Amino acid sequence: MLKQALAALSGSKTGDRRSAVDLRLEASFEQAAVGMAHVALDGRWLRVNEQCSAIIGYSKDELLGGSFQNITHPEDLPQDLAQVERLLCGEAERYSMDKRYIRKDGGSVWVHLTVTLIRDRGGSPDFFVVVIQDISDRKHVEASLVDSEARYRAIFDSAVEAIAVIDSCGTIQSINPAAQRIFGYAPAELIGKNVRTLMPQRIAREHDAYLNRYRTTHERAIIGIGREVEGMRKDGTPLSIDLSVAEWERAGQTFFTGIMRDITPRREAEAALRTSEERLRSLQNEYAHLARVNEMGEMAAAIAHEINQPLTAIVNNLNAGLYAGKEGLTQGAFDEAQEVMVAASEQALRAGEIVRRLREFVGKSTGERRVEAIDTLVDAASGLALIDAAANGIQVERLTGAEGVQARVDAVQIQQVIVNLIRNAMDALVTLPPGLERRISIATKVIEKNSAVEIRIADTGPGIPEELRSTVFEPFFTSKAKGMGMGLSVCRRLIEAHDGSIALEAPGGTGATFRLTLPQYRA
Repeated sequence: MLKQALAALSGSKTGDRRSAVDLRLEASFEQAAVGMAHVALDGRWLRVNEQCSAIIGYSKDELLGGSFQNITHPEDLPQDLAQVERLLCGEAERYSMDKRYIRKDGGSVWVHLTVTLIRDRGGSPDFFVVVIQDISDRKHVEASLVDSEARYRAIFDSAVEAIAVIDSCGTIQSINPAAQRIFGYAPAELIGKNVRTLMPQRIAREHDAYLNRYRTTHERAIIGIGREVEGMRKDGTPLSIDLSVAEWERAGQTFFTGIMRDITPRREAEAALRTSEERLRSLQNEYAHLARVNEMGEMAAAIAHEINQPLTAIVNNLNAGLYAGKEGLTQGAFDEAQEVMVAASEQALRAGEIVRRLREFVGKSTGERRVEAIDTLVDAASGLALIDAAANGIQVERLTGAEGVQARVDAVQIQQVIVNLIRNAMDALVTLPPGLERRISIATKVIEKNSAVEIRIADTGPGIPEELRSTVFEPFFTSKAKGMGMGLSVCRRLIEAHDGSIALEAPGGTGATFRLTLPQYRA
């Protein structure tokens, strides 16, 4: 009956009047949601419905005037014809395949084709019934998936970082070639093994517990956060790994993708740098100490003179006291002896204070920074540096504008800078001809806009020539005949280490003016 009905649809007649079955079949053909067609054994279109015409992109009349071979994509035609040959040879009654038709507008459309061979009453092949479904959207999705997979594989295989996918039990599902460069394992050696293989034993023992805890609590330690962990190469050597992990699901199963970057060279370089920096700081501190000792060497004569004065006074006062004692312990002699003893004591304290300052200045700095009053630091350093100022006819002007202001500093280092600047100023002043003013101005003030404190040291000496002003802070620059040329270089390093600055001001007259700033300490 089906063959007779299909024959009727192709134009065969079973009588002058078609039966109700024929009409229903014809309606089903024309109104089907898929494309339907009858095709002759040689490929000519015998009949097509509206959906077929819409899918392929030709009108019914245009299709009926040609064959399927004319509009089948050249790449798909050989397979299509081979399947047709199988039907005609009796190897099959129908076939299905995906193929492309070339539309009238030049584009192509993917379809899923189901072709059934219809035979006449004698059993000979008569025509084909073709069902056509538009699968362009599905093909686009598949192409996108293939493209995404290709991109993923390209990234996965060429990534510099090792990328591994593990399941919820920690079993490695896939791992890229970079793992061999980082860990020493070929990918085939790792797939199917637990990711613990890439960890030191002490960490590997805990890894399963980490996964179990995460499955239970979903508390993230690494996932979506990243951290530095320790890994282990195939040869057993440790390495530092920067690890980031992403979680995802497929078909109800949880997987984790880990990206591992070998940061061992960076860690080794950082360790080497820290060692170098520590050595440099040690050398710099040693040199700063040497500079202070050298400064004291240049001041030795003045210091000896300064200490000799109280020592001479002590001796004279003690001799006077002894003489008074020989005259008898009358009330007058006793009062006189007491007076000279007090004077001797004062001079001894003065000498002791000078020695204390020298020991502090020449001693090695501990590097410890404390909160110190700026004016107190400046006065202590000035007292040491100006020890022979009066003997050289140098007047000193002290201007205080930072009362109560503090800074967190290494007191010895800051005093070294101040002493160096003041001694440089004194060396410049003693070269002036007699009769010219010899004056040093030492001033402090607060710079509110920068939350800083300024120390300013100026002199009335000959100044620094313009062509040399840009190099005064460079190592080995000196204007002294026997200078080492490192004083101002050390000064700059010490001040900058305190987050401060030091500068030589542009000349506004005679002499030189150095200005240094330090951050204020605010409790």
